[in-house]
Amino acid sequence: MIRCFFLVQLLLLMVAVPSFAQDKAQNGTEDVSVSETIVIPADYKEEGMASWYGEKFQGKLTASGEPYDMKRMTAAHNYLPLGVKVNVTNLSNQKKVAVIINDRGPFVPDRIIDLSRAAAQQLGFIDAGKAKVLIEPYRPEPEPKPADATTSAVVYKKLYGAFYIQAGAYKVKANADRLIERLNKAGFHNTRTVRVVTDSAQIFKVQLGMYKTLANARKAHLSLGKGFPGTFILADVIQD
Repeated sequence: MIRCFFLVQLLLLMVAVPSFAQDKAQNGTEDVSVSETIVIPADYKEEGMASWYGEKFQGKLTASGEPYDMKRMTAAHNYLPLGVKVNVTNLSNQKKVAVIINDRGPFVPDRIIDLSRAAAQQLGFIDAGKAKVLIEPYRPEPEPKPADATTSAVVYKKLYGAFYIQAGAYKVKANADRLIERLNKAGFHNTRTVRVVTDSAQIFKVQLGMYKTLANARKAHLSLGKGFPGTFILADVIQD
């Protein structure tokens, strides 16, 4: 009887161990850096105006789910994958920093990236508030290798996910509805209205989409023409 009891206990232990290991893997708190695995096309380059955000947003949740820390080297971008690392160069002084995209923005048409205070400080435009920059894929300094070492090819993935074109944002819904009518008359019928509630107001964003690839979103963006100024591409969710 005792032998039978211990045999049953042993079987229960064998079943429980894999389950415990699985729960531990799923619920673990180990900090894993996704920036080492997420990649963007090797020929990606984007040039435009950068701004920065600081004390007002300190501690608030970013699009990645982590709190904003203005002392970290991070940035907000409208469609680059969350977690990807990029190089940003201030074209006025050639200073360069590497930042991790962990938030969405800036939601204004004349800017392409919002940098943390620490990143803007290193790029030298804290006082100016804005600077013309170049964004490129992050490339660490190559380590010296033996002459007979073989190098493996790096595979770069295309950007894909849920892309949208933001055509306008209004505090009054009637204005958003009028823009949708204009877009429909111009042949753009894939519109949606996104209602965003802030601490002080509500905003109605008019967007076109969804586009599964960045290339398709850019093609549609070009087709809008000059009749719809101030539009820009953004992403709800980027998949890798």
